[in-house]
Amino acid sequence: MENSDQRKNYIKNYFLSFKPTPPSLNTFIYIASFLMISGVVLMLVFQSKSITVPIIAFVSLILYRIIIHPYFVKKRNFEAKIPDADINRWLIEDLKKKVQKRAIEYLQLEDENLTDEQFIVIPYPVFHSTQKINDEHLHRILTDDGYFNYSYWNVQVLILSSNYLSYYFCSYNWIEDEILNEKTSEFFYEDIALVRNDIEQVNFACKWNDNKLNEAHILKLINVSGDFLYLITELPELNSSPATIIDQQRAVQVLRMILRQIRKIKNPRQEPIIQFPAHSAQIEEEALISA
Repeated sequence: MENSDQRKNYIKNYFLSFKPTPPSLNTFIYIASFLMISGVVLMLVFQSKSITVPIIAFVSLILYRIIIHPYFVKKRNFEAKIPDADINRWLIEDLKKKVQKRAIEYLQLEDENLTDEQFIVIPYPVFHSTQKINDEHLHRILTDDGYFNYSYWNVQVLILSSNYLSYYFCSYNWIEDEILNEKTSEFFYEDIALVRNDIEQVNFACKWNDNKLNEAHILKLINVSGDFLYLITELPELNSSPATIIDQQRAVQVLRMILRQIRKIKNPRQEPIIQFPAHSAQIEEEALISA
């Protein structure tokens, strides 16, 4: 089994190694011509094979190291890339082991009282540079299945405790195993007025896709106070691997079920207010007014 350093190197190699172009025939012709001309000149100057041959051999070695050897190194690294399926599996594992663990620490929650079923982890790729994220750190690789795997992620974590919902956000540089841009929020269940899925038209700047994204799938949580939490669950134009996309409908169902249970405990005679079709455009305003 690979250790953490080996895994990090494998991940870095996966995103930073590309199929190299072999040296052209003209390159070999130029090298051979240069060595022949150099050999003739040296023979004329020194008139000694014992001097000329070592010099030509040394120059040949230098040219090999500069021109030929890098190709074989790049070729070896490219051929050593791990399969796409392993990368997807490793990403899910690291989000759980590292980001999810960091969320517990940052929110100062009791780890022993939490189970995996209480976490909803929602990642989506970082698609443009920010003040803290440089454009050259954003990488993506086209997989054999026609999807893209990404090296930098925004990660949203919902933690379902007994009385309230905790939210943690961070940006995760997977290649360097670095977490930044952390922020949190909390909602008491009884204060949540609306949970729904939406597809919104957006205008996001993007490193890829002709520098723009036009559609985002959103999970919305709106408080009775008017505070809201919008979580991006998918950016379809980025064509991320399905392994990184959560079941959005299932997440909403879980949240609605918890809210109904909480409301039933608080007021057994009150009908659940979160029973409505997600496509209604007037639901948000009506839910907030009636809360």
